[in-house]
Amino acid sequence: MEVLRGCYRVHFFAAWVLCAVELLCLAATAPPLRWVAPVWLWASTLGAIVLVFGAALARSWSVPFLRRGSGFDLVQYMMVLPRGLKLCYVVVACLIGLGLATAGGAEEIRKDSTGYYWTKREVADRGGQFVRVDITEDEGERRRGAQLRISAGVPAVFALIGSFLVLASAETAHGSAVAARPGRGARRRRG
Repeated sequence: MEVLRGCYRVHFFAAWVLCAVELLCLAATAPPLRWVAPVWLWASTLGAIVLVFGAALARSWSVPFLRRGSGFDLVQYMMVLPRGLKLCYVVVACLIGLGLATAGGAEEIRKDSTGYYWTKREVADRGGQFVRVDITEDEGERRRGAQLRISAGVPAVFALIGSFLVLASAETAHGSAVAARPGRGARRRRG
């Protein structure tokens, strides 16, 4: 896309790379694999996604595409994207949705010398108390994987949204720059 130049291009590709890393972390915890990405990987990626998303929000507010016209133009802008880019956004959104849909039963699992357990709060007449619920190792790994899928899926959503905001603000900035150039599109008459 011709609108992605300079720092917009770097920002856009950084958001997509971070989204891809989070998708790999999400896929690694899927039930057949049940691998766990190192904590330093998904934690550092989460920190980078926060920075990328914050910068994307700052870019979108510096270029007034959210305030232009009668309302938000983001849905209309999504429709005019190239077919390949729309397909990428749809595929990644579906993968994130599938990963988050398989994250049911996510609980904070603990392990001690007796095995895996989690605590749940039981409501009594005078308040509640925490009760230990023992579970098997397989159930513990399943619930831990579901919790990690949520930890990787939610940042992937923000990386995806951040890349779209960068793309939309680059398009708006490019359109504003072209419209502001004097003599663009008009021929000078010779006298």
